[in-house]
Amino acid sequence: MNNIIYIKKDPILIELDNSIDKQSAKKMIAFKYFNNNLDLLDNYLDKHKLETSKVIKKKRVKGSSQLEFSF
Repeated sequence: MNNIIYIKKDPILIELDNSIDKQSAKKMIAFKYFNNNLDLLDNYLDKHKLETSKVIKKKRVKGSSQLEFSF
């Protein structure tokens, strides 16, 4: 009775998230996985965008004034 479920992460989304230059990464991923079709990649990303873009928005912390000491 092994109830463990292993979920593999999507290599396309990992590759895109880890990239610095998003445009060139999209071109490379489209070439690698989608036969150089950027439209298919965009459709794929739109479909999976809801799952990966759940970003928690943090409240901005109001900056306190700087402490000044007189010496």
